[in-house]
Amino acid sequence: MRTTSGLVGFCLLLGAFGADWRSQPFTGWSDDTVLRVLTDSPWAKPRTVAFTWRERQQRPFSYKDVPGADHGPNQNPGLGPLGGIGAPKSSLKDKADILVRWPGALPVRHATAVYKHREAKQQGSINERIGAPEQDYVVEMFGLPAELAHQGPGVIERVIQDSAQLHLGSGLLMKPVKVVALNQGLTLTIRVHFPRVRTITVKDKDAEFFADGQVFSVRQQFKLSAMMYQGHLEL
Repeated sequence: MRTTSGLVGFCLLLGAFGADWRSQPFTGWSDDTVLRVLTDSPWAKPRTVAFTWRERQQRPFSYKDVPGADHGPNQNPGLGPLGGIGAPKSSLKDKADILVRWPGALPVRHATAVYKHREAKQQGSINERIGAPEQDYVVEMFGLPAELAHQGPGVIERVIQDSAQLHLGSGLLMKPVKVVALNQGLTLTIRVHFPRVRTITVKDKDAEFFADGQVFSVRQQFKLSAMMYQGHLEL
């Protein structure tokens, strides 16, 4: 699949020229429509995230906090728990184009199935490629730099678990029950699971997702009335 920045850039170029995903069954979606659902739709929002690569905490300043300050033969990069403290600046991105989306929403699962089916030269059944619905509400941050989890996914998972929230327009504030970080080579996908202790409805108006990874933060609002698919609110 294309890189995240490539997907987002191509989607912006498509603009209004892509076919409307509402107009026909998902099996007949064009490649443009599949791309729009996955990258710029009511369930998927592109964002540019900035990185500080140093934890925001109160402690005495040290020259070792400056990326690349140590250059001796026994240099220890001294990478912090979330990224590049002590690493050469050139090796780390100061920003990244990511996607914030609901991977368990049926239209996203439909678009993913169509993409995989066409990549496989349409062998087998397209319905077999549709992922199962999630037991939780899941919001994912797709396309983050893999360096965020260089000490293992557990570190960034704990940080996001402590900070993430889903704030509904009705006033309900939801905290995650689980966070899963998936390393995909150069990029990282972080999936944040929220409990279905109370069904989210259109009456909640909107859902604002927030997560603070110490060296980056993400805030994204979703309009629930726009997330209707086949007559149902899909999250």
